Amino acid sequence: MQLSERLRLYRADKEFCRRALGVMLPVAVQQLINSLFNMVDNLMVGSLDLNGLAMSAVSVANKPYTIFNCLLFGLTGGAGLMISQYYGAEDHKTCQGLFSLQVFLSLAISAVFFVLLQLLPRQIMGLFVKDENTILLGLSYLAVVSVSYLPTAISNVCVFSLRSIGKNRLPMLVSLGTITTNAVCNYILIFGKLGAPALGVVGAAWGTLIARTLEMLVYLVLLCGKRMYFNWNLKEALRLPGKTVRTFFVKAAPLTANELLWSVGLNLYFWCYARLDEASLPAISIAEVCNMFASILASGTSAAVSVLIGTELGANRLKEARESCKKLLGLDVAVALSSMLLSCLLSVLLPQAYQLTPELRHTATLISLIMSVLCPLQFVYGFCFFCLRAGGDTRSAMLLDSGYMWVVPVPAAVLMGIFLPGKISLWVAVLIVQFLMYAKVFPALWILKKGKWVKNITV
Repeated sequence: MQLSERLRLYRADKEFCRRALGVMLPVAVQQLINSLFNMVDNLMVGSLDLNGLAMSAVSVANKPYTIFNCLLFGLTGGAGLMISQYYGAEDHKTCQGLFSLQVFLSLAISAVFFVLLQLLPRQIMGLFVKDENTILLGLSYLAVVSVSYLPTAISNVCVFSLRSIGKNRLPMLVSLGTITTNAVCNYILIFGKLGAPALGVVGAAWGTLIARTLEMLVYLVLLCGKRMYFNWNLKEALRLPGKTVRTFFVKAAPLTANELLWSVGLNLYFWCYARLDEASLPAISIAEVCNMFASILASGTSAAVSVLIGTELGANRLKEARESCKKLLGLDVAVALSSMLLSCLLSVLLPQAYQLTPELRHTATLISLIMSVLCPLQFVYGFCFFCLRAGGDTRSAMLLDSGYMWVVPVPAAVLMGIFLPGKISLWVAVLIVQFLMYAKVFPALWILKKGKWVKNITV
């Protein structure tokens, strides 16, 4: 479709654009809030020392959370694609049962992670760094923050289930309260304000735990008060038809496996960077914050894909789903270019806000710019991934995501980490890994164009 034709299409369908923006903007705002959550933590912890020791410790201690969060994303993604289609088919009872099922599965995952982090914290920290001071600081942080995994599990299920049916404003407002709580608690507990002891890194962990616990309690109150559509009940999950439960596990298993492989791959990238230049890990943390800002609007378009295309497919409007895909792709490209410009600006400005050495700030700027320039590839690939997921083609999504990752960029990172320490700069390694990681956008576009993903899984 030519650009002029696509623009005429958007002008002719203002209602679609209104619906798309209605889904995109609340999710984007929520992701902005989540990004600020991490940035506030980094800024406050980073001010504790110029060499970024505290920041490195917190960054490494949060690596298990990356795997945990990705597993939840896979689980809620499998449930979400079904909830959006059943919601489109107006089968609210099944939506209720699927919500309840993923709550209990998420709690089980959080319990496993909590036990592992309590039993093997030093071994986990030692996988990434060798500096004893970094490990000791990370252990003190991890002992507290690991408790927050349980409330996080419940909150994530609520957020992604509500997104699946297009209800995004409430999670946005709750997230705003969460980041405010986290910032206030961090300020008090890290620096010892209002009569509280100055706990440093441990104070940041307590701030995170308090904020995430209050977030969970807000959702519990709202759910128990029946002010929202969902509430959890084990009986609802047990009443699900066997066919629906089998479909859930068939769809959720590839996504969950994909997210597990994806998160482990991300941790291997970090391991590679630590091998090449452990002292520059704070620069990686800052660059990741800049990249999170670039992903804000991408999350919005992904949510629009899941909701708008998922509900069209669930209502068996396959032609309309194809048209929605074309329109949303155009929006995604425009958003990607805008986000790239924003991210480049942040790459120059944000590192200067950290109280670190000039060398670390320079490295952070360079790495952030590399990630920013490549972010349009990330956007378009994410769009393709969520289209496949909305249609229930989780197998293709898994092969594209983690399958490609473990064949191309992960081996490259491992080989650099083993054979090239002291031989190449950190920014060169980041450039290689980032480019290889998002080159998969080209086969993703080809699969999307074939259109086999356009199907209704509720029939």
